[in-house]
Amino acid sequence: MRAPAGSGARRAAVALVLALALTRCAASRPAPPAAAPIPPGQAIELARRWAAEWDGFPGMRAAIDLTVKNRQGSERAAALLLMSPTSLRVEVATPFGLPALVATAGPDDITIFRVLERRAQTARPSPEAVEHWLGVALPPSTLIRLLVGNVPPPADPQAITVESTPTPHLAWTEHGIRHQVWITAEGRPARLRLAVPGGGDRLSADFEWSGAGGLLAVLLMAPDRGAELKVRYLSAEYIENPPDAFRLTIPAGVPVQQLD
Repeated sequence: MRAPAGSGARRAAVALVLALALTRCAASRPAPPAAAPIPPGQAIELARRWAAEWDGFPGMRAAIDLTVKNRQGSERAAALLLMSPTSLRVEVATPFGLPALVATAGPDDITIFRVLERRAQTARPSPEAVEHWLGVALPPSTLIRLLVGNVPPPADPQAITVESTPTPHLAWTEHGIRHQVWITAEGRPARLRLAVPGGGDRLSADFEWSGAGGLLAVLLMAPDRGAELKVRYLSAEYIENPPDAFRLTIPAGVPVQQLD
């Protein structure tokens, strides 16, 4: 899968993927990746490049492998992922191929239908909804961009600085959150670290790329909550997604819980 990018995912819901099992665990904090020095002028160039890639994202269909770690150990699930710049749908299958969970998100809501349990949950697609699942309040658009390997740059690219400790990386502070981004030799994000000054790590994302520039996997970690989730792409293709593909109809008789 080539490194995806997309235009303004206003009300995205990577939170749907995180809803599978993001619970407390003893998540480790990997060391910052080794990196070569970053020329100061490259920071603005990278910010513009990432923004342009995101603006060009048409949509994506992918088969993915999910690994979720919690106190009980590690769980894996096969899933289908359908994504547009504004919406997302994920279908998690049982080992027998039957759907166990179907979740959608769009500009208006997030809906999670646990098929085998015959229950559903809905929430507004807001930072508060993301906090419910992940333990940190971030815009849903930030999380969907991480899922496709794109780091949102600051509104003012001039705010980016280049730091050398512990290893060379980009840094900026926006909305009280400190951002640090380590990059590959090709200028792709290798790791994103979000932290509140004096408050420790809030979220980190590690990106695994192929030599041809395709996104292979994303590892999301929320150390404050002790949560870890890995999304590995088995296959993916870019598509223009019709709106109907993201609709989810809850069968009659299934109780629906409103989370907010």
